[in-house]
Amino acid sequence: RVSGSGRSAPGHRRFLVGRAMVADIPAAAIHVDGAALHAAVPPSRWRVTRADIADFGRIVRRAVELGDIAPTPEDDFGPHGGPNIYTVTAQLIKPVTARCGNASWALMLHPQGLECDLFITHCWSEGAFEFVGKVLHSWPRGARHAYCCMLSNPQNLDIAALVREPLASPFASALRSARCMLVVPNNTGSIYTRVWCVYEAFLSQSWNKPIFTATAPVPGLWTRVSALVLVCLLCAGGSFLLLQLTGAEYQHGLMCYPCLGVVSAAGLFTLILKPSWSLSVVNALGSAGCGLLAGLSLRFCVTGRYRGLYSLVHPPEAAVMYALGGVFFAFRGADQLWAMEAEGESSRLRRGFSGRLEDARCSVALDRERILAEIRAQRQEAAVEHTLHVLISAGMSTAEIRFAAERHIDIAGAGSWSCALVWIVAVVFVAHPLTHAWRGSSCVGALAWVPWAKATEGIIWLGIFARSSPDRRGLAAAAGAKLGALPYFAFWGAWVSHELLIAGDISHANCAPDLLGVVIWGPLMLLVSIVGLGGCAMVPSVGRWCVHLLLQHNSMSSFAPGSPPDECADSGSSDSEDGSSLKSSPRSAPSVHGGR
Repeated sequence: RVSGSGRSAPGHRRFLVGRAMVADIPAAAIHVDGAALHAAVPPSRWRVTRADIADFGRIVRRAVELGDIAPTPEDDFGPHGGPNIYTVTAQLIKPVTARCGNASWALMLHPQGLECDLFITHCWSEGAFEFVGKVLHSWPRGARHAYCCMLSNPQNLDIAALVREPLASPFASALRSARCMLVVPNNTGSIYTRVWCVYEAFLSQSWNKPIFTATAPVPGLWTRVSALVLVCLLCAGGSFLLLQLTGAEYQHGLMCYPCLGVVSAAGLFTLILKPSWSLSVVNALGSAGCGLLAGLSLRFCVTGRYRGLYSLVHPPEAAVMYALGGVFFAFRGADQLWAMEAEGESSRLRRGFSGRLEDARCSVALDRERILAEIRAQRQEAAVEHTLHVLISAGMSTAEIRFAAERHIDIAGAGSWSCALVWIVAVVFVAHPLTHAWRGSSCVGALAWVPWAKATEGIIWLGIFARSSPDRRGLAAAAGAKLGALPYFAFWGAWVSHELLIAGDISHANCAPDLLGVVIWGPLMLLVSIVGLGGCAMVPSVGRWCVHLLLQHNSMSSFAPGSPPDECADSGSSDSEDGSSLKSSPRSAPSVHGGR
């Protein structure tokens, strides 16, 4: 079944497993002594690259299509699941690596080893396609090489000997050198019912390694976003053509009032509703309303005959703001899908997980006893359980999030952030004041600097957000929107209406809202974004209340699904419980050492 094959890169050879072509393998790695190679190269360098994992996924898919990987009762051979890791190890990884002297897949491709940035932890019961898809989609920015037990550990060697002492195992060595850990949930049950996965969480917590949750790409994400943008464009074009054909500017100019009511209501409900079909309707109505208003504004720009509210508000400025509002609802639609995917991954981590360390299982009883004894010796049982609770609730586990949770702050959704909220802050604190400065509709004279100062605060906030660690972005986005943009917008609407009714002149009505934005709302959102979750948690009483208020509806977020973590350079993966590929399947344990 395994044979050398012809054309390949210089100094490399390819192999066929059945009829599936295996990627180029360095000629120097062929017929090496795998045991000697793994003794010479430290476990912290048993690494694969992102491209290696992508190639591995293609090899498995091709082998399945050609029938070279045979299904078992535990396998899902669908396009999104695939054969589980036990099957892939037995029918692909072991035969190929045996042909290359029994080295691991990682050292077969990179005999000199690679520095570790990322540690990937998973349970072997997931499908290979599911695993590869989530890892590639959630690969942290800046990470180059990852430890993944099924590829990093030598599956044909004595893994039982490698993991006899958990703290000296390849898993521990790899995780110590990694900068963060990536958890890969699966559809069969929580990986934290397996003691090796729990042990890896224990080491990450002990060594202060950030832990992130991998998510799958969201099906139909850009279709949904494009549909909402299309609704906005069609409504804009329709309202423009309606005025163009009828010429009834005054009657149709009155349309702006009900449209503004629809948009305002949609904006309110989209921030408080949980992901559901009703939220999809709200986003569609909001996008349609913004499109109608943008079309009306464009028409009045062309004719110069302003009617209704447009006799008081500058149409070009209004057209830009309404178009940006349509983008907000499109982003909110993306947030909805990301939030649903994140909740799905969280539920997969909860499935079958009791929350108690003592309930974690292992295919090798002695491994379980050693691991639990080590955790008990350090009196870390409660800390490990707390770490897992934080991970499942927040989507990630870091020192700052755990610190806040210890102070009884609800950290649900703290590891996620909303694209739409970031967008609305950029609109209100950057685009809005710049249009005021351009038109001269804000403060004048000695206060002419106000709109420029407000825009500067917005740009500073965007810089803070961009440079924030992933565990701070959820609070920063919520603070920017709920302490900055939304209070400003509410006051701005009330003030402009007051000026319109009392003075009848709103030529400089933006001055008071902009000034309050500069001296109150802007500094407040900047302060909370800078101090972060940990800083707020240290403020007695008020801090806890503030965080709860800000994160209350943060489940609508662009989590790891929509944006991979960008501060993890390596996450050594120890998917198998035993720390090796030998996590033999529960149904058959041909290996010396059992699976996780």
